[in-house]
Amino acid sequence: MKKRIGILFFAGVFATLAVVAFSCKKTKSTMAGGGTDSVLINIGNNIILPAYEQLTSTTVALDAAITDFNTAPDATKLANVQTLFKSAYVAWQSASEYNGVGPAMSNQPAFSGLNLFPVTTTIIDSNIIVGNYNINVLANATAKGFPALDYLLFSDGGSSVLANYTTDIHAANRKQYLAAVSADIKAEVSAVCNAWQPTGGNYVNIFATNTGNSISGSLGLLINSLDQDLEVLKNDKLGIPLGKQPPGTTLPILPKEVEGYYSGISVQLALVQLKAIQSIYTGVITGSNGMGLDHYVVAVNAQYNNGPLSDTIKTRFAQAVIDMQAIPDPLSATIQSNPLPADNEYTEIQRLVVLMKTDMPSSLGILITYGDNDGD
Repeated sequence: MKKRIGILFFAGVFATLAVVAFSCKKTKSTMAGGGTDSVLINIGNNIILPAYEQLTSTTVALDAAITDFNTAPDATKLANVQTLFKSAYVAWQSASEYNGVGPAMSNQPAFSGLNLFPVTTTIIDSNIIVGNYNINVLANATAKGFPALDYLLFSDGGSSVLANYTTDIHAANRKQYLAAVSADIKAEVSAVCNAWQPTGGNYVNIFATNTGNSISGSLGLLINSLDQDLEVLKNDKLGIPLGKQPPGTTLPILPKEVEGYYSGISVQLALVQLKAIQSIYTGVITGSNGMGLDHYVVAVNAQYNNGPLSDTIKTRFAQAVIDMQAIPDPLSATIQSNPLPADNEYTEIQRLVVLMKTDMPSSLGILITYGDNDGD
């Protein structure tokens, strides 16, 4: 099931619809402690930049370890590469929320293509046997990025993985493919991170000053991007493996379609992603609250069921985190033996999606432009 291609973020066809009658001027004038710039500055400098910097450092370390491993593969080096891979994959979860914003959106090849899962193992195996490929052509879209490394480093388990790089007839080609996938990840991550840096492309400044609530403004881009990322969490990481996509149909469970299937860290990855989205909303900076999207929602006095919308969203985030923490890893095994915790989390994320995709954007006059067919 290659619905993951839909994860690719597009600029889209911007509808010529009138935006809800909330002006950015009103939002600015009612914003406590500063204007819209203050929120964007905080998110850009204290949340987005650190996320990209962490992703860059982990992918650079991973690539160096893979280079060292390939020179003389042994069990110790393999274990080190596997550990660094997990760190890099975790770091990706705090950066994927911005795939539809600025540098990541305009990156070629598509930055979101670094995590199209499930991986197509037959394509990887074929590429290894042939030994001649372009990692970034469309045919290899699901044979690259983090899912490809997940397969290459964990698929056979134990000593069998090491044998793939030492005694196997295709060991030399497999090392070459491992290096190519890693180098591509490092190059794409470094390019996007540099584009955000004040000493690079300085998009962090563009992000902070591109105010307003139009779809081309930073707020509109950010909300669309993080909402789509939240739906990836709901649909692709939970719904499809649980057999819940599309809604209203009865499908078999698909445990092998989880993210991080071979390394068995699916829940860990999903939890980090969920907390990253939560941080954008609350403006959290290393444990303390800054100015996040909740600042806008409070400023316009948005209500939900006779209470503050912001409080409801925060409550749903907190519950979603609790429910995610209750799911045992590996998720693929949990789905088969005891799917109830994952079912509960799917339902909770569904509630959160409605609030974040419908109620919050409506209160701020933000148009949601990306499409989906799951009916929320």
